[in-house]
Amino acid sequence: MTYNLAELSAEAKDQLNTELAAAGVAFKERYNMPVIPIHIENEQPESLRAHFQEKLTTYRQLSVTLSRLPYEPKLKT
Repeated sequence: MTYNLAELSAEAKDQLNTELAAAGVAFKERYNMPVIPIHIENEQPESLRAHFQEKLTTYRQLSVTLSRLPYEPKLKT
């Protein structure tokens, strides 16, 4: 496996980006940040939406085992 992401195929890059999007949704849900998962899912390529759902479920289950840091949204001044 190579560590240079530029050398990955377009399909592998799309799959990696889909996994990052799923991880981002799970992270925001964990900290009660505003996120709408269906909008993020619709932004993914049609062929990878099932993969997105699978990874989102995995990351949601994993986040239950992790501790939380305090999140305080910025107050508008």
